Amino acid sequence: MKISNVARLVSGSAGKAQLEVAGHPMFQLNAAATFIWHQLASNSSPDMIVAPLVASFGASEEQARKDVTNFIEILKKHWLVFDE
Repeated sequence: MKISNVARLVSGSAGKAQLEVAGHPMFQLNAAATFIWHQLASNSSPDMIVAPLVASFGASEEQARKDVTNFIEILKKHWLVFDE
């Protein structure tokens, strides 16, 4: 996956962050979404993100996989991540 160069993560408090697009706030991310974004920015594949997400947040593997997939689909709909 490749992250759009117009998207930027701005850290907030309590693990939350804001995703800005071209300098404009677009999404407020919770701690799990922020974690997924950082993993995508580090070139981790969706499959590589699931286990660390489970370990960090205590979610089931099924829920973590769903969360990763859903978040990526939202990002794709807004042209913020692309398949390479």
